[in-house]
This record gives sequence, C-alpha cells and structure tokens, in this order.
Amino acid sequence: MTRDRALIAGVVGLVGCAIGLVFAPRDALLAWLVCWLGLGAIPIGSLAMLMMVSLIPGTWRHLYGRPLVVGTSLMPVVAVAMIPLLLGVAIIYPWTAPGATAGYAAFKAAWLSTAFFVVRTIAYLLILCGLGWTLLSAEPRMRGPIAGAGLILYGIIGSLVGIDFGETTQPDFHSSIYGLLALTNQWLAGISFAIILGFWKTNGKAPLAAAGVLVTALLMWGYMHAMQYIVIWAGDIPAEARWYLERGRDGWGALAWILYGLQGVVTFAALLSPKVRGSRNAMMALAGMTLVMRVVENAWLVLPGMAGIGWPVVPLMAAAALAMLGFGWLAAIAFRRPEGDWSEAEWVGKARSI
Repeated sequence: MTRDRALIAGVVGLVGCAIGLVFAPRDALLAWLVCWLGLGAIPIGSLAMLMMVSLIPGTWRHLYGRPLVVGTSLMPVVAVAMIPLLLGVAIIYPWTAPGATAGYAAFKAAWLSTAFFVVRTIAYLLILCGLGWTLLSAEPRMRGPIAGAGLILYGIIGSLVGIDFGETTQPDFHSSIYGLLALTNQWLAGISFAIILGFWKTNGKAPLAAAGVLVTALLMWGYMHAMQYIVIWAGDIPAEARWYLERGRDGWGALAWILYGLQGVVTFAALLSPKVRGSRNAMMALAGMTLVMRVVENAWLVLPGMAGIGWPVVPLMAAAALAMLGFGWLAAIAFRRPEGDWSEAEWVGKARSI
C-alpha cells in the first residue's frame, strides 16, 4: 500500500468513526475498543516477540527480526489510539456509573475507579513505549538483558491490558485466565504481522520457522480458551457460566463457531500440511486470517455482555479498523529504520556467538 492510499484509508475510516460518534456514540466507542484490542495487539505482540527473538537464538531470527522491529516501532500509534477510549470511559464501562461499585470489595471498588483507570492506562502505555524505544535503541550486547527484564514487565502489563479494557466491560465476571488470553491474542497478532511483512517482497518457499512459531502460539491460544471454559463450566458458578451463555445465544454463537472453526481448526489443520508450511502465499493467507480473527475474537469477548448494542457497531468496527490500519501503515513508513539496522546478518552473527 502506498502512502497516499494509506492516508485515504485512514481518513475515510476516521470520518466513518466521527459520524458514528455523532449518531451512536456508545456503539462507536465499543467498535473502537474492539479494534484497539484486536489491531492494537500488533505492536504490543511485536514487542513481546521481539524480546523473545532477542533472547532465543535460531533460524526464526532471519524471518521475524526486522518485521518485529517495524511492529514494535508502532507502539506510539497504540498510545494515541487509546485517547478516544480514555475520553469515553464513562460511556463504555458500566462501573463508572455513580454507586455502581458500592457493593464491591474495597480493592475492586478502588481498582474500578475512573481516575485510577486513566492513570494506570497511561502508565501501561508509557512503559510499553519506553520499553520498545529502549530495546530498539540499545547496543546489540545490551538487548538480551533489556529483553529479559522487559518480558517480566510485559507479562504483567499485557495481561492487565486484557483485563482492564476487555474483562471489566462486565465487572461481575472474573476469570483468572482472561489475562493469559490477552497475551495469546497479542502473540498471534505480532507473529501474523511479522509473517505478512516478512514475506511481502520475497519469493520462494517459506522457512520452517514461520509455521513453527505460529503453531506454538495457536496451541497456547486454544489451550487457554479450553481451560477457561472447563474451569468455569465445571465450577458451575451462575455469574460466570452466564458469561458463556450470553456468548452462545443468537448470532454470537455463530460468531464463536466462526472463531474457533477458522482459527482453531482450519488454521491448525492447514499447518499440518508440508505444502502449506512451505508456501509463502499460503502462510501469508493464514497470517492474514489470523489478524482478522483478532478483531472477531475481541468482538465475541466484549460485545455480547453490553446491553443495547445495535447493528451500527458492525460498520463502525469496519471504519475503526480502516482508520487504524491506514494510519498505522503511514506510521510504519514514517518510522522506517535504516536497512542495515537489526539486519539478518546481525542476527545470524549473534546466534552463532551464543
């Protein structure tokens, strides 16, 4: 996509979102939240995977190193895209209503306060942006220690991103696995982005590392979803079981079949084929579908429990996605690093020295 096309896509999407804010502000903000959780996971997941690449030698560095640098450089875009959600927090989250947290425990009531929510959100984004900048600016010999400490911070913040922005849309629901689901969502987004960007201008077969990393993340994603379902269903706690019942009714049940069918069955089954694993085009197609499924998954996680959601949320999600992708691509062009920085030769040399 050229710079002009990216700008047009971003502006058109932003205009659509603005129209939605005028006529259906809650639907527009929820659509933006869903897309932020799904597409904003690309830079966050890229940062996480880049720290892993910095620590773990192997052939995957050849494919993932530079694309993950590009994804990580987009962290400031994620921070800017959070601004509408912070301004509209009282419209999105039910716990912001006066007296809504009166019956909660003291810690939960303090955690679900608007001022604290805004403060810690800013802290999350500043830490992630600072971590990304530090890693990208560091000397090669310092990237390992930075990545080691950074992964600990990321594990905490990445899971809290899912809990604070997704799970608290239904404050009476709690799952100890929800934060881990957010982490797997981010990993899949970062890996898929790196596969697409890594193969964008290449020819020939796909390296084995592309499929290996994607399969590993898919297995973790499926395991987390299965464990949350088993624990909640076996526990037979009405308040938590109702969360699944809401997501199995009407069209939400069909959306669940699409999500688990395409992401959990079709993608995994396709990756069992050597022809698919070795095909550049097939791997890019699977990675593209995985990115689309990030938005679908977050729509299924967030929207069913929100009362009064209407049909406008669907085109508004399309508009939000268009705006984020358009301006994200512009930022990727603007933040482009020198061709020799974090090059394949550097990764190969470092891998051999470990």
